[in-house]
Amino acid sequence: MDDKIQELLYEIQHKVDFDRAEMLNKGYSNAKKYILYQSAQPLYLLRVYEWDSYARCFEEYKYLKLHIDNGVRCQKPIFMDVLHDLKLCYLLLTYTEGECGDEVLPYLTPQTQYQHGLAAGGELSKIHKVVHEAPINWVERRNAKYIQKKMKVNELNIHFHRQGYIESYIEGNFDLLSNSPVCFQHDDFHPSNMIFNNSELVGIIDFSRFDWGDPWEEFFKLPKYTCYISKYFANGQVHGYFNGNIPEEFWLKYNFFVALNQHATLIGGFQNHQTKETLDKIKLTIETHDFSNGGPPKWFLESKTVAQ
Repeated sequence: MDDKIQELLYEIQHKVDFDRAEMLNKGYSNAKKYILYQSAQPLYLLRVYEWDSYARCFEEYKYLKLHIDNGVRCQKPIFMDVLHDLKLCYLLLTYTEGECGDEVLPYLTPQTQYQHGLAAGGELSKIHKVVHEAPINWVERRNAKYIQKKMKVNELNIHFHRQGYIESYIEGNFDLLSNSPVCFQHDDFHPSNMIFNNSELVGIIDFSRFDWGDPWEEFFKLPKYTCYISKYFANGQVHGYFNGNIPEEFWLKYNFFVALNQHATLIGGFQNHQTKETLDKIKLTIETHDFSNGGPPKWFLESKTVAQ
């Protein structure tokens, strides 16, 4: 542990009690993370950033407080601060004990996986209650993001399955977003960012990638991540979000958002040196989704018996 972190921990000990700090290496955040213990009991999660991340860190702190007020099962923000002499800022959260969903769900029955998905969907609907203080021209921004990702894929000279068809589908259906509501997006909502303890979903974690946009775009992570862990959980998440009444127009927009995010998926796979694996996953996603008719995907139809 370097001297700057040691000094930071000393400063924090003036604000909360703890007697040991242990580095946490899980996750993909650019923060350095530490679990703070008191008498061998984990009490806090400390996330440390370079000080140029202060504005973003403060926003996360502010919105987590709103989520707590809305009853979201998430870590409570204790305080955040910046130490100019150390050129560091930090966010201190309560620690949520348990295991990540990707470690827990595969060992449960399909029905139990579905029930946990219902709970997760309910939490996501509460997360989406937070809206931005100022209007956002999200549709224009989202279109610009798509064009930028499309250009990047062309620069890489890597082509995914039925790419031309997917691009024509996207560009012919962008008007689906014309009346999109804009709300807070967790932006990384899947079982690896959920904590379970004693057969209960006790917390949603890692809000650091939060964004703003159409709430239903969050669901494209189901085929990207969640279904590889549990399609029954994914099914439950959809039902839980809508309290069992899935709107007819949901699947149309869901399919659009799945298509809209394939370029970014490929770019991420390339950057992580997993191009072949990512191309295979994209092919499976495209082949199992109903872009032509806007109906439910194969994973949802295969898992619907647990919801009946």
